[in-house]
Amino acid sequence: MSLTTLVVIATTALAPAASELTPTQEADAQVELQAIRSEIASLREQCLNSASWLTQERAEQIRAVVRDVLADTTTRESLQSVHPTAGWDNGIFLESPDASFKLFIRGSEQVRFTYDHRPSVLGVTPSGSQDTWGSEIRRLKITLEGHVIDPTWKYKVELVFPAGQTVLDDAYLEKELAKGLNLRAGQFKVPFLREFLISDTNMLMVDRSSIESFFSASRAQGVQLQWLQGDLQLSAAAVNAIQVKSNYFSSGNTKNLPWDSQVVADYAFAARAEWKAAGSWAQLKDQTAWIGDEFGVLFGVAGEVEKKSNNQGVPAMYGDLEPFVMSATADVLFQFSGANIFAFGVWRVVDPGQDGLADANQFGIVVQGGYFVNEKVELTARYEYGDADSNPNDIPATLNTLNGNGYSIFNAVTVGANWYIHKQRVKVSGDIGYAFDGVGAFAKNGNGFLADGTSASGEFDEGGQVVAKLQLQVLW
Repeated sequence: MSLTTLVVIATTALAPAASELTPTQEADAQVELQAIRSEIASLREQCLNSASWLTQERAEQIRAVVRDVLADTTTRESLQSVHPTAGWDNGIFLESPDASFKLFIRGSEQVRFTYDHRPSVLGVTPSGSQDTWGSEIRRLKITLEGHVIDPTWKYKVELVFPAGQTVLDDAYLEKELAKGLNLRAGQFKVPFLREFLISDTNMLMVDRSSIESFFSASRAQGVQLQWLQGDLQLSAAAVNAIQVKSNYFSSGNTKNLPWDSQVVADYAFAARAEWKAAGSWAQLKDQTAWIGDEFGVLFGVAGEVEKKSNNQGVPAMYGDLEPFVMSATADVLFQFSGANIFAFGVWRVVDPGQDGLADANQFGIVVQGGYFVNEKVELTARYEYGDADSNPNDIPATLNTLNGNGYSIFNAVTVGANWYIHKQRVKVSGDIGYAFDGVGAFAKNGNGFLADGTSASGEFDEGGQVVAKLQLQVLW
């Protein structure tokens, strides 16, 4: 009940009509009315004091609620820190809250259709032409990489699945010793040919050149030191073995070797230097130059040496050999806005280590380029020439252990196009290649060209092989 109501009630009860009161009664009524007024004033003061107390209490309650909310937020953040983070960053990743551990999971697949026409097939007797075609999973890869302990401890494991099998491609640990200085141990790409070092998902043509396939040092197990500062990058590696193809000595596969394998060389070293004259390192990892890219130039040189003394890979007809192999290469990449040019040359000498046998001097060159006609479509072309020097001692072609069809020269041109549906992540590529000479030492079905046979007259002069490839690439 309000104070106004109390006053009205008291006034009504204690104040009858003035005409009915005697002077004494009126005086008594005034005294009682004054007492009521005093009591009402007292009650009013108590109410005011009470209202002030309630206001302070509520304010304190509000402050307590705010403190509880803030404390709850801190608790939630603390609880969240005990769970790993995950997401997508150019690949699926898992990461610890303190960023000390991180794992990327990436994959790629290349589905290809290939058609090949040869005027004659491999053999020493004349034969008719042959057409071959079919589809394949050219490459299927799963890559696991990231860091442990802290970002200076890196790792990579890459699995490939050729013909339904499982093969280990890369498997290494890498430690950043100082800014720009890294030590790698395990199985990795030998730092030699630039075309091989570029990822197969970033290639300009459908596949690498036949020259690269013949001269590639491939992958091997060992250690590598890499230094990158500014525009200069240096790499040096000591490995179990380097892949070699020659008439005297062919190493065979150099991946996934046990330490006591006969393929392991007495010593094998490789080194590479790169100078970035323009552009960024990131853009130069890709052979494609996108429309809008800045101008980029990269020069590279590399060399390798290998010594063998256990006669592994040496044909029996030569007896005991101790081959010494030395190789060198130089390359250049130009990138413009929407166009690129790449070229390299490579030379390899194989010394059989035996008097009376001539050295095998092998060489190859590749020139290729691409040009965007619009944002999505790029035209490509490549020319390549190589000499395997597969018969330095002029033995009969049928005894040639590198290629029994007598074809040592490779001379081919390839033209094609890329349709970038989502840049390299989803891409359709196609090209057509033509070999001016018969294909022998440089034949490899992965690149498309197969071994030719003799001409109708029985001579090793059959050229004109045509190979067409169409490929879909998807990265995730």
